[in-house]
Amino acid sequence: MNSSIELIRLIAVILIVFTHTRNGLESGIAHFIVEGIPPFGTAILSIISGYLYFEISRHRKNLFFKKVKSLAIPYLIANIIVLILVLLAKYILGYDALNRLNFDFSLITEGIFSLNSPPINPPTYFIRDIFIIFTIIALITQRELKSLFVIIPFLLFGTLILRLDVAFLFLIGVLYSKYKNNINKKFLILTAIIMSLILGFFFIPFLKFPVSFLIFILLIDVKLSFYKTGRFSYLLHLYHSPIIVISYPLLSLFIENPIIKIIAQITTALVFVFVFFMITKKFNFLKILSGGR
Repeated sequence: MNSSIELIRLIAVILIVFTHTRNGLESGIAHFIVEGIPPFGTAILSIISGYLYFEISRHRKNLFFKKVKSLAIPYLIANIIVLILVLLAKYILGYDALNRLNFDFSLITEGIFSLNSPPINPPTYFIRDIFIIFTIIALITQRELKSLFVIIPFLLFGTLILRLDVAFLFLIGVLYSKYKNNINKKFLILTAIIMSLILGFFFIPFLKFPVSFLIFILLIDVKLSFYKTGRFSYLLHLYHSPIIVISYPLLSLFIENPIIKIIAQITTALVFVFVFFMITKKFNFLKILSGGR
């Protein structure tokens, strides 16, 4: 794996961690850093996914089963673990940890399978959407009819792709990989900068598209020596949210300053996931949690 991709992916996931911290910030630079910039993380991951598909995955057979292993299984495990914790909190401690779902069958249809809304572990909606995209690709390009067992239920009972921007940016990554040798990179960078400036003045909600692409193309070809962080990044994406939810009430007892509280939440997530990461390195069978990484 290209070391620059490892670095870009780690940065993107850490940005995503910022978006799920609990804070009372409503304005100012700190609010922009915590709430404005982090959504770019998912956009960057979408571009990377499309880029890596065209560079690597499209050349491999049995794409559907490979993505079941690397995406669907870790996604299901992460959400089932959160579901179990929520049920234990409700029926043993008497604490209702849900703020979107109800204690009924929707815990399965939406909380786990995410038919129409983000799952019980919200950040993993991205993995759900990317898996659906790969499932469609496997059906079209490799005629893997088994993928219909996934696609048809979502078409009939839910929403095929929750966030269309994920699919759009995935396509951007594919197109960049396909035409990168035929397009002047300096021209792309200049175009992305101009679009960022224009959208920054007039259409701020769309700013993440050119900015994320700009970050991607600036870093993708950087030659550097960097640790293999794929498994850690994936585990951080999967488990940072429940760690923050569980640790936040405890941190609030000792920390009042909102900025320090945000830093403490992020640090706690990083530390606990790192310990988890080290455990998965020690016991090989736990690689299933990170899709074989």
